[in-house]
Amino acid sequence: MSDETDIEALRKAFVAELTEERRARPKARTARQVEAARSAEMTEQDLEQVLLDAETFESTARLLLDILGDESAALSLRLIALERLGGAAFQPVRFAPFHAEFVERLRELAESEHKELRHMALDRLSLDNDEVGQRLLKESLEGTRKPLLPAATAARFLARDEHGDSAPLFRDLARSGGARVREQALRALASDPGSVELLASISADKTERTAVRELAAMSLKAASPERFADVARDMVLDEAEDEHLRTTALSAMAFTPGAGDVVDDDRFREDLERIKGETGSRSLKTSIDRFTEAREPKVPE
Repeated sequence: MSDETDIEALRKAFVAELTEERRARPKARTARQVEAARSAEMTEQDLEQVLLDAETFESTARLLLDILGDESAALSLRLIALERLGGAAFQPVRFAPFHAEFVERLRELAESEHKELRHMALDRLSLDNDEVGQRLLKESLEGTRKPLLPAATAARFLARDEHGDSAPLFRDLARSGGARVREQALRALASDPGSVELLASISADKTERTAVRELAAMSLKAASPERFADVARDMVLDEAEDEHLRTTALSAMAFTPGAGDVVDDDRFREDLERIKGETGSRSLKTSIDRFTEAREPKVPE
């Protein structure tokens, strides 16, 4: 092989190597768009193209975090960034290097002047039981700070932490909150044994709306099946009681371990047969049959 052939082969190898190196580099267009991400000029379409052009998970996460933390970026872009980062967080191993910064961004946005960002940030923080997010939600509900969310939404987010210390606050809200807030608080108290008597009281209170009483009763069933059985029996036997509540209470007792055993005796069954003969409610009659069938001893096959 001649020297000229050797030189030509080397030249071709160099050109091929250079070409591969250039292909591996981020596109110049992408770099310009990343820079534009920090300005109000970038559109949602621009961002989508940037994300398509990004070659690694890491570069995408970095870009989205930069946009999320950039107050000069358009609100729509920051909302997209927050949503995409929330999805990326479901890949915990790959997202681990960015997790702490993401949480800090969320905590900052939880007090943002933009209600959409506040809502999404607190939603995400509450899903993770973040202590700062929980504190902000409590303060918002207690009135010790300017509300960050509508009260019912804040209560729903706060209730996600079943092992937190928010039960006293939820009891107060269940007693005196607005209609939707009370409903959220009553749902939250289903996991609190210390709220059994409050739930029983609301369940039995005929001055309450039927929907509130039913919700309180179902939460009572979860907190204490035995105490629920006492309240439900009184509902079923009270001929002046709301028919829907009587039906719901009896159906719940039929399929709640521990509740049916409390009330199931000869006298209660006689009362049910009498009610079945007197009531004009088909749904109540069906519930009576359902309770009786559910309480029949199982015959071995």
